[in-house]
Amino acid sequence: SLVSPVASSSRFDVAVIGSGPAGSTAASLLAKREGLRVALIDPKIDDEWPNNYGSWADEWSALAQRLPEFNLEECTTRRWETTDCFFGGSWGIDSEVRTKLDRAYVRVDRIKLREACISEDVERIADKVSGVRSDWALNVYQEELGNGIQHDATGTRLKLSSGREIRATIIIDATGFNSRLTLRGETPAPGFQIAYGFEADVKSLCDYDPEAMLLFDYRDDYLPDESKNKDWPTFMYAMPMGPGLVPDSTRVFFEETVLVSRPAMSVHECERRAIARLESMGIEIISPRSEIELCYIPMGGPTPDPRQRIIAFGAAAGLVHPATGYQLCRCLSAVSDLTAAIGKALKTTNNNPDLTAQAAYGALWPKKILHQRDFALFGAEFLLTCDAKDLRGWFDAFFKLPNSVWGGFLAGWPGLPGNHHHETRLSRLLFGLDMFRRLPPPVALKLVSYMVQFSFQEGPALLRSVTPFFGDNPIAFQDTDTVLRLQKEKIHEEH
Repeated sequence: SLVSPVASSSRFDVAVIGSGPAGSTAASLLAKREGLRVALIDPKIDDEWPNNYGSWADEWSALAQRLPEFNLEECTTRRWETTDCFFGGSWGIDSEVRTKLDRAYVRVDRIKLREACISEDVERIADKVSGVRSDWALNVYQEELGNGIQHDATGTRLKLSSGREIRATIIIDATGFNSRLTLRGETPAPGFQIAYGFEADVKSLCDYDPEAMLLFDYRDDYLPDESKNKDWPTFMYAMPMGPGLVPDSTRVFFEETVLVSRPAMSVHECERRAIARLESMGIEIISPRSEIELCYIPMGGPTPDPRQRIIAFGAAAGLVHPATGYQLCRCLSAVSDLTAAIGKALKTTNNNPDLTAQAAYGALWPKKILHQRDFALFGAEFLLTCDAKDLRGWFDAFFKLPNSVWGGFLAGWPGLPGNHHHETRLSRLLFGLDMFRRLPPPVALKLVSYMVQFSFQEGPALLRSVTPFFGDNPIAFQDTDTVLRLQKEKIHEEH
């Protein structure tokens, strides 16, 4: 630890606020790998994680190798060797046609994952920061920032609701997208993935294969014609989990989801559609619905201001994939680089909190990832213009790409399988051209038209993500090594 051995138990190298997957994994690695004294603060720190997590099996295996501390291979409850989709009902595709993806999927055991992320080296504090405002200034030397947070030249004081005070050199905000700790810009506006999910026993799965994961069922023939395009298109996602509690039944987790919406679609409409879809298919629910999941996932939106002292991570840092809503695997893939950058910067800069924050943001959002994010942001905006028919054509084309190509786009983060197909401007341009030639002509024409509209309205973000002629993303995230090199040069000049 960089904290003096005589320091009190209320002094830490790092205080992590928020104990979900992002905060818990970051706290654990900072303590285990970097040898730092870490506090994890959350008023609900002992609560179970509520979300249902799924992952491609190869992504989960890659993360298990990257993060051996967490025994991730032991943190799954079910594996499906194949994954099914339904995109029929338009573009000459019969509604009964099944797209079978030769890629395994796993359901994450959120209870085991949470337990694996608990480290005895981290002090867990069931409390919250008091009186935090959402409008505190960037000036780190301002005497009072948000009542419960005070920055000075060497660190930050946190005042908790219980009256306890904690001092830390570095603060990590892992409180989610709606954080009141992290400063972000006003654009781009986020989209919202909304879902209603539940577990239940059913007599039969009818069209659905009880041995396959169902990723997408975008058919809408169960809806009356007058309501098909009245609201955002939704799809069914389902995880068959084997024999149910009722004899001769199958236990299934169903989830009706709108991929991206703006404004956010009502979760009650997702519930209504889920039940209507299952009834129209003849899938009879024969047990009470349980494990109810109400999902509200902001996607995309602005990245954090890199000048601030507080380091955002997870959804607070904009890590949710703008076009797919995936976050867990992206977060787990990013946490090693983030924590290594913090540990290195604290040691190299003599515990300078501002330079450490800059180094952390440089590790989290280097230019190459920002350009990849710009490309995905355009994808999300285009999907917002699509009705269910367009989306069926889009995804039918998308999943005809090689597995590693479409898989890499869905992951969209360094270290995850297939991401190398999307890491460079040229690779993204080739991906876009390959998609274009596979799309139904009306959807391809709509895509080109929207590209022109988007570029006029939003500027060169899309163009700079696929060509070098429009410069770099203007957000000034310097990479970790550059921050540390500039600090060494400054020290050398002063002496």
